[in-house]
Formats: sequence, C-alpha cells, structure tokens
Amino acid sequence: MKTKVSRWGNSLALRLPKKLATSQKIFEDSNVEIIEKEEGLLLRSLTNQTYDLNDLLKGITKENLHKEVSTGAARGRETW
Repeated sequence: MKTKVSRWGNSLALRLPKKLATSQKIFEDSNVEIIEKEEGLLLRSLTNQTYDLNDLLKGITKENLHKEVSTGAARGRETW
C-alpha cells in the first residue's frame, strides 16, 4: 500500500489509509510506537492496556512500598 508523507510544522506526517488504520485499530489520537529497523520503520499500535486493581496490589511488597509523604497542613475545607 502506498501513501504520501506531508509536512506538519517542522516535522513530517505520514497519512494512513482508513482501511489500514481501521484494521490495525489505529484511530485519531491513538498512541503508536515507531521502531527503527535495519530494513525500515515499523509502526506498532499501542492499545490502551487495562489493569486489574487486585493484580496491581499483589505487586506491592515491603521492598517497594514507599513511606508516607507529608504534603503540609490542610488548606481550605479538606478533612483528614
């Protein structure tokens, strides 16, 4: 599939054909990774990863648990 590179400010922009973008789940404001390979560039879609709170909490250990941090006295109507 061929496409054209255009100027976008001081950078260059690559226009993706809709059919290709849709099949790769790339939409407006999608995050992608560009990897430079010896044979050319690789464009990889970065899908939003979902996290499970219980799985995240299992990763907390005594070694990686940080201490409390003081943020100063309360201001306004906060209650602690």
